[in-house]
Amino acid sequence: MEAMCGRYTITSDPRELGKLVQFICRVADFKPRYNLAPRQPAPVLLWERGSATLRTMRWGLIPSWSKDENIGDKLTNARADTITQKLSYRRPFEKQRCLVPADGFYEWQTTPTGKQPFRFTLKIGDIFCLAGLWERWLRPARVGELNLDDANLEVSQTIDSFTIITTEANSLITPFHNRMPVILSPDHYQGWLEPNRLEPQFLKTLLCPYPAEFMACHRVSCLVNSAKHDTPECLPANGLLAYFQKFLLYLATPPVNAPRNTPMAANDRPTGAAILH
Repeated sequence: MEAMCGRYTITSDPRELGKLVQFICRVADFKPRYNLAPRQPAPVLLWERGSATLRTMRWGLIPSWSKDENIGDKLTNARADTITQKLSYRRPFEKQRCLVPADGFYEWQTTPTGKQPFRFTLKIGDIFCLAGLWERWLRPARVGELNLDDANLEVSQTIDSFTIITTEANSLITPFHNRMPVILSPDHYQGWLEPNRLEPQFLKTLLCPYPAEFMACHRVSCLVNSAKHDTPECLPANGLLAYFQKFLLYLATPPVNAPRNTPMAANDRPTGAAILH
């Protein structure tokens, strides 16, 4: 099997992350994602100018030294066991680690009638963060890209991109795939983000399978098989119920209009069952 985490969901409001880690929000317009696929934009937490910052990035790592952005299609996942050996991941692992917010991810099972997708979540249904790496790539200038009068005009574009780290599958996921994305404990969010806070050898110990007993699996609609479907109908019935409960809560609370440089609230840090090890 390929080392692959190919689709995931982030339907929870980003404000929920403020309970787990303090951060600056630079995502202007967040919309729930029910079937997020490679090459698409996604919210990502990174360490920037001395604080955690939520930004939108493209899924599929484009190394800074690459001449072609299409390499990102092959770098949507990074294997934990070779992360310090691969040129594409070595420097980002040292200095540019990130957190990828999610509340579920998909795997598939082959059946006589075709591929059946399943969604994996935490049993408590909370938002969580996947371990990731990010890069900033400057696309080589192109001549006349904007179709302006000056045919010699050259335009460059910066693309921030990320990859999701995978490890061996736990017992819940093994029947579907031999790999799973690394789900980090909230206790390690800050240390994972800060470039020089924790030793690389300790960081590697965090890249292990999440305990199966704290996770749940649900059959979902085959709409998930196509990345063009990104609607609530992708979720199972209980997932839809949870979504509408969150939506009602969203309507009952004031909208987030905090200044861009104002840290999200970090009060009410979860305790007990909300922090799983």
